[in-house]
This record gives sequence, structure tokens and C-alpha cells, in this order.
Amino acid sequence: MLFILPRLTDSLHPGNGGNPGFSSYDLDNNMRMVFYPAVIAWTLLGIWLVNVKARLEILQYKMHEQHA
Repeated sequence: MLFILPRLTDSLHPGNGGNPGFSSYDLDNNMRMVFYPAVIAWTLLGIWLVNVKARLEILQYKMHEQHA
């Protein structure tokens, strides 16, 4: 019931009633030039931060091994 009932009622949420969340009518072309590169940049920033964290942990492990 929790899955079916919200889909039967009307709301202002995008994607309700069969319309897709990002149709050609939802996002202006000027906004697309900013939105999609921003999504890619945000993803790359996350990957870079995970990479930095992994390298820091490797360095800490190597320093711990040298002092042990």
C-alpha cells in the first residue's frame, strides 16, 4: 500500500502521472549548459576526494609500519 497509494494520488512532484522528471519541457537549454557540467564536476570532485582519502590512508599505514 505504501508503494501503490502515492502513485495513484495527484501531486506536484516531478515524475508523477507519467511525466518524466527531466523532459525537454522541464529544463531550458541555457540551464542544461550549466546543469550537466555541474553534475559531472560534482561527481569528479567526489571521486577525487575518495582518491585523496585512500592515498592518505596508505601514507598513514606506511608511516605506522616504519615506526613499528
